[in-house]
Amino acid sequence: MKLEKNQLLNLVSFFRIVCNLKAIKRSGWINKVNITTPESVADHSYSMCMMSMILAEIMNLDSGYIMKMVIIHDLAESMVGDHIPDNKSSEEKQLLEDKAMKKIISKLPNSLRKNYLRIWNEYINNITVNAKFVHNMDKLEMALQAKEYEFEGYPKEVLQPFIKSATDYISKERFDLVFEILQTINDDSKRI
Repeated sequence: MKLEKNQLLNLVSFFRIVCNLKAIKRSGWINKVNITTPESVADHSYSMCMMSMILAEIMNLDSGYIMKMVIIHDLAESMVGDHIPDNKSSEEKQLLEDKAMKKIISKLPNSLRKNYLRIWNEYINNITVNAKFVHNMDKLEMALQAKEYEFEGYPKEVLQPFIKSATDYISKERFDLVFEILQTINDDSKRI
């Protein structure tokens, strides 16, 4: 596929937006735990993608499709930042992210836009097995990161709400393996 000059410029713009995720720090770790050098959204997305790839394959889910959804799930934050629930209502956050995502995806060639927007909307609507899996993996990665910060010496009592949030969210029925891994993360006896 040969791209025109304006399509190439749009792709470069898209890639710059993607790279900006490396500069967006995960705000929950800053605001609630006071971590001075927290993970970036890109760090979170990479870890979540690797974890999702492996678990999706073990669970006989479509790992390629799930990895696309994981990579897309926080992309809007490259433009709007990482907002924690305390700062914005979920409706306001969703409107901001949806507007940003449409602008970001508009940078892609026409042949790709519809598919990536569909994946984004599937994630947001959280109805399909794939979307539910990705939402569960988002919480699992957060719990694992909380445990890592605990091992680094941050107070367990301020990190526990992150792990509790994951424990309350992750489905024991459909995603029992994800829940078992969360239980293993919760084991205080050793560093994994």
